[in-house]
Amino acid sequence: MTGQIVYEFLDPWMIWAFRVPGNAYVGFALGLVWVGLVATVIGELCMAGVYFLNKKHFRTINRDMVDNHNLSVRALGAKDKTAWKACNSIANEAFGKNFFAHMALFASSLWVVPFAIGWLFYRFGEVDFTVPYLGAVGPAFIFIPVYIAVRCLFCKAKPWLPVFRTIREKVKANEAGDEMMDFTDLLSEEDKKAYIESRKGRAKGKPGLIESKPVPEGS
Repeated sequence: MTGQIVYEFLDPWMIWAFRVPGNAYVGFALGLVWVGLVATVIGELCMAGVYFLNKKHFRTINRDMVDNHNLSVRALGAKDKTAWKACNSIANEAFGKNFFAHMALFASSLWVVPFAIGWLFYRFGEVDFTVPYLGAVGPAFIFIPVYIAVRCLFCKAKPWLPVFRTIREKVKANEAGDEMMDFTDLLSEEDKKAYIESRKGRAKGKPGLIESKPVPEGS
């Protein structure tokens, strides 16, 4: 009964897009895109809300990951194998924490999807959808690929959308600090240029070799 009430509430907000075109197939495609877009926008806003409620935690685990990684790179440059192993182990642990924290954050944006699928069954559950070689399928089978496509396109568009651009900037400001180093930061300017030229040569199908100078002890 509760689900029925929810779907009846959602119905006027969702069904209009299906009725805009005169063609039923075009209307169904447009409606699926609309439902996917609504689910994406609400999910993204919820994900942002969860992030900012826990921004200190996300800032801490991100800084731990970057700082310990940079320490391991510096230890490598100093040729201190013991320090490198210790720092690298801590950096890997911090990376794992950061990775799973962001996976959980992403999951907080998906709670809308079951409601979208539930509404599609509420509206189109009695309609027979036939897919070549597969036969009859439910609305969810068609909606999920549409949702994934809409979400991917939306993620590419976020830097140009006012609200989401602001969210992106605030996330960057929250996690601002030292940049993550790589081994090229240990090279001299001359060797770094040689490395870049070598990479350009490989990209053109002309492999190049770097005659690198050894990293000074303790640098």
